[in-house]
Amino acid sequence: MKKILIPIALLAILSACSSWHNDNYPHPAVAKSEFKKDRQECEKRTTEKLQIGVKESDRTLRRTRDNVNFSANYNRAKEFDNCMKARGWVER
Repeated sequence: MKKILIPIALLAILSACSSWHNDNYPHPAVAKSEFKKDRQECEKRTTEKLQIGVKESDRTLRRTRDNVNFSANYNRAKEFDNCMKARGWVER
């Protein structure tokens, strides 16, 4: 469960560092509600599509597992960004 929550938390933190804008929603209240829906859907799709899968019991491959987790988190962040951009959101 921690493997799923950590990347989601990371995405939330990273998304707080920049702001997303969508010119299709000029009214701030509408943009805020649409952003919330789109963000949740993209987080869900990203989590379902990209699972981090290295067995915890395999301690001999710690360095390899860390590299895999880093790569998986990077891929999740890129997948999330692509999902948001496909919905018309851009980072500014």
